[in-house]
Amino acid sequence: MNPRIFVFVVLALALPGCKTQSAMTAGATGCGTTKVDIVESRYAREGSTTVWCAKCNNKLYYCVTNPERSRVECKEAGPDLCE
Repeated sequence: MNPRIFVFVVLALALPGCKTQSAMTAGATGCGTTKVDIVESRYAREGSTTVWCAKCNNKLYYCVTNPERSRVECKEAGPDLCE
């Protein structure tokens, strides 16, 4: 098999399983994915991929997920939590 085709096939199979923070926030809050904005917070600056802050419909959310990204929970948050 051509190495380029192999890499393409592997990527094509892997990408649909990837869950972005925007998609997980949308699912946990009921917002549309296009309405979710991930906020630059201390969690993002520290490189966390399992804790983040997001905005949707003028509400600020604090979200957490497990390393497998199989569960996510978002709660409304005050600005001090998402600095």
